[in-house]
Amino acid sequence: MGLNEDKDTTTTTTSASTPTPTRSLKDLVLPFKILVSPFKTFSQLAQSPRVVGLASLLGLLVAFAAITIYASATKIDLNINDQRTSFVVTEAFNGWFVSSVTSTMLNILLYWLVFATGLAIISRMFAGKQTSLALQLVSLAYLLSVFIALYAVRFVIYLALPPIPFNISSWPPTSEADVTNVLNLMKETWGPLPAYQFATIFSFLGFVWLLIMGAIAVKYLREVSWVKAFAVSIIGFAVTLLLFGVPP
Repeated sequence: MGLNEDKDTTTTTTSASTPTPTRSLKDLVLPFKILVSPFKTFSQLAQSPRVVGLASLLGLLVAFAAITIYASATKIDLNINDQRTSFVVTEAFNGWFVSSVTSTMLNILLYWLVFATGLAIISRMFAGKQTSLALQLVSLAYLLSVFIALYAVRFVIYLALPPIPFNISSWPPTSEADVTNVLNLMKETWGPLPAYQFATIFSFLGFVWLLIMGAIAVKYLREVSWVKAFAVSIIGFAVTLLLFGVPP
């Protein structure tokens, strides 16, 4: 009888420690759950940090950054041999695209790393639940979901904007005069459009959203008051803002 009890205990322990397909599927949708239900999801992550969901998180981030950058490129028309030519059909596009996606991802990850590390370190000054830095960073990685939403909206906005015929033969512009002309033409063409104006407003709201999500994460990971959680997030975001400016 004792042997049977040992077997039952072993079976139960093994079943609990082995991730089921259903559990793995739930982990993969964590980036979306963070956006629609941040309180509940960060509360769950505080009890059980999930590494599996980071794979879908990174994949979604790369995908949305890539399609947004591609959408922006479709709005660039160059003057090649006195003919209006879309940038995406030129030989230089592939190299520019890979470089842009790579640099964008590195900037996003660096921005998140500084912000998340700041939250983890600064929150230690406010007491609360003691958690290792590694476990905190796993949970705080889901703050990257905000960037997925930002790039998804930017992608839709780019689709709504008209292409601009620039009077240059290569991209990006190199001389100071060309850069100035490009910026002026973009402002003149896109500035009055509601979609472009909404993009500016939404970018600001995105920064506020990231700050609030940071506070929610600190609240549940460290089990501190809301006042302390927001103080940590504001300080962490301010430091990141001073170092890198607005999020990429």
